[in-house]
Amino acid sequence: MASEAHSIVEVLGQAQRRALRERGTEVRFPEGQVIFWEGQPSRSVLVIEHGHVKVTQLAADGAEVILALRGPGEVMGDEGVLMGEVRSATVTTITEVSGVDIAAEALLSFIAEEQLWPVMYKAAVWRRRESDQQSLLARLGVKNRLARWLLELAAEFGTPKEGDCVLDVPISQYDLANRIGASRDAVAIALRQLRQQGLVSTGRRQITLHDLEGLRRLTL
Repeated sequence: MASEAHSIVEVLGQAQRRALRERGTEVRFPEGQVIFWEGQPSRSVLVIEHGHVKVTQLAADGAEVILALRGPGEVMGDEGVLMGEVRSATVTTITEVSGVDIAAEALLSFIAEEQLWPVMYKAAVWRRRESDQQSLLARLGVKNRLARWLLELAAEFGTPKEGDCVLDVPISQYDLANRIGASRDAVAIALRQLRQQGLVSTGRRQITLHDLEGLRRLTL
């Protein structure tokens, strides 16, 4: 992950983390369950402790677009709570997920007591920049867009293994296609090309990156 903190949890001390956790309720969700719906009232946030989720929005044509994947330590739903707005995206589990659900009022009082508003502002700016980068990414070809997102996944979820980088998060071709704004057929072709170049190998919901520098060259 990047060196700067982009969520509340990253900047809290152990005592603060315990205090925040005590204000919530432990929850658990199976794989494939929607936690928050786009357009739903923002009544709480979820602090992920184990597992991963995908964050999606509906495009104007009704297609699902993946904005990001999130994992342990991330706070989901905080923007809507902080702004007093409805959910701006849908959050769905891609593995089993456990964490703590914290009511909006409890989170807001905690932020005020701990003087965390500057952290929340920085997080909002970072997420806006991430959305802007997604817009720029759409101008690249499918293979180039795919290479760029694989590198982003490697930076956040990659696990080194015998000189390779295994993406430690289950992701399907459907998810890849939605994230980069391409058809599944186009993603399948791009993945085949990357495999033929020796840059990646794929298994059932698993991708291994063999040549990070080669993938980076595709993004230039």
